[in-house]
Amino acid sequence: MKATLLKAALALGLDRPVRWLRRKSAVVLMYHGFTDRPSDGIVNYQGNRLQQSTFRRQLAFLKDNCHLVTLRQVAASLSGGPALPDYAVALTIDDGYESVYTLGFPVLREAGVPSTLFVATQFVDERVPLWPDRLEHAFAGAPGDAAARRERLKDLQRRAKSLLPGAREALIAPVEAELGRKLVLDASAPENYRPVTWAQAKEMADSGLMEIGSHTHTHTIVTLHGAEAARDELARSKALVEKNVQRRCDLFCYPNGDFDDFSADSARLLKETGYLCGLTTVAGFTTPGSDPYALRRFGTDDRDSFEKFRMTFSLGRNLLQAARHRLS
Repeated sequence: MKATLLKAALALGLDRPVRWLRRKSAVVLMYHGFTDRPSDGIVNYQGNRLQQSTFRRQLAFLKDNCHLVTLRQVAASLSGGPALPDYAVALTIDDGYESVYTLGFPVLREAGVPSTLFVATQFVDERVPLWPDRLEHAFAGAPGDAAARRERLKDLQRRAKSLLPGAREALIAPVEAELGRKLVLDASAPENYRPVTWAQAKEMADSGLMEIGSHTHTHTIVTLHGAEAARDELARSKALVEKNVQRRCDLFCYPNGDFDDFSADSARLLKETGYLCGLTTVAGFTTPGSDPYALRRFGTDDRDSFEKFRMTFSLGRNLLQAARHRLS
């Protein structure tokens, strides 16, 4: 019933007055990867990988109803540069999956829409699997009830998130051994876990439609580290992007990016290392007074309807979800 009412309300354009009131508030959208396959209950159970057809529909809506800008324009506007147009939207993509190149970029190029891809450089440079993917891959092939496997997977991912790399490895490796499935990013690895290559990243950057930013080197939460280790994460990833893409890397995205994953100290380190901004995963709009080193974004979810996606630009549909998470 709620879905039907929402669809009818949007068909009548009842979201337009609220969108008009928010016209000066920019939206930064967050994507991760893309897919052309349905979830099996374990793989992509969180909906982080968006169906290519859904992405194409979203871009068509954005082109018709918004002013698509680059993240660099957003950062510049917050540092005294030109003001953003009304209804400004910038697209960002985290992690650096191969599916960005094979499924996402063709749609972006077809629509002529700019975006920023944040790569975890160890993932791309050394083909070291991202730790959430290692757990997902292990449980995807495990025996037993899918719901029970998913609950255990969710618990392990929650616990691993706040660990430093050594402690996280000590948690994950025994699980892989127990389930007999270890993710190796060779040619036989599932596409949804494989990283983009540097050649692919450079090709996308050379198109003029995509900038390549940093997502740290080892995809670790910056605030878990001391200043020296955090600075190394920032500087190392920056240098690798610039070396391999042959363009400056001064846009940054915090891994995990929740309230406890960035701070005044991490902002200071970003500035010292030469970054112009730091993006979080906290839901929210960007206004002229926003902190460029704590930029908020709205996430996309393959489990959501197109109507819910549209609500992002009026009511900021996942602001309530973020508030609940903060209070929990």
